Amino acid sequence: MKQLNERQRQFVSNKIAGCTNKAAALAAGYSPNGAAQAGDRLMREPAIRAALKAAGKNTPAVDAKPSNTPKMPRAKYADPVAFLEDVMNHAELPIAMRADAAKQLLPYKHARMGETGKKEKAKDKARTIARGGNKFATKVPPQLTVVRNE
Repeated sequence: MKQLNERQRQFVSNKIAGCTNKAAALAAGYSPNGAAQAGDRLMREPAIRAALKAAGKNTPAVDAKPSNTPKMPRAKYADPVAFLEDVMNHAELPIAMRADAAKQLLPYKHARMGETGKKEKAKDKARTIARGGNKFATKVPPQLTVVRNE
């Protein structure tokens, strides 16, 4: 059997962890522009297919064995956000999986700039006017002082 280089071993270990061909190729260090093609090409190589088959039989063909796959903190998840947070913070998962989970979690945690609707913009504009943001703001009343004529 042909020896796998380091990137091919990383590709195989990411495939064993459950990544798609493209995600496994990205995690192994292939270019983002050609990761899908690289993943497809790698899956056609006999040495990689043999390594995946051997890993499926629990033989030590690659560094990561299916028996050593990391376990999630909880058995079941009712909330997808909690699942993505656990994947993102799991130190034993491949960095590509963790980064992908962080990307998918972003819309739930942070809104994009300019991604507010008409009503939110109107409320913000009214708030700035009320706080003295332009000429229509409420004026500060004059200070009252006591004047004594003695």
